[in-house]
Amino acid sequence: MGRMHPKRLSKMTAAVAALTGAVSGVVGALAAHFGPHGLRGIAVSLHLARQPTLVKVAAAVTTVAVITAAISGVLHFYIWLKEHELE
Repeated sequence: MGRMHPKRLSKMTAAVAALTGAVSGVVGALAAHFGPHGLRGIAVSLHLARQPTLVKVAAAVTTVAVITAAISGVLHFYIWLKEHELE
């Protein structure tokens, strides 16, 4: 298979970052809708009740989205830097 071209790798990581960002947005909206409200929300914030699993999953999905976006940004910057070094 050989080495992957840096521009192709950059586009692929950008697509993965966009997908994880979109999934993060959907899961975050669901977590906000189905999260605890009222007295249950107060109990969760005081650690008297457990957080819903969806809220924990939303935090994990958001973490993955941020990491992939950071990797994509660094890769884009590296390719931009290498292209300007050649000129």
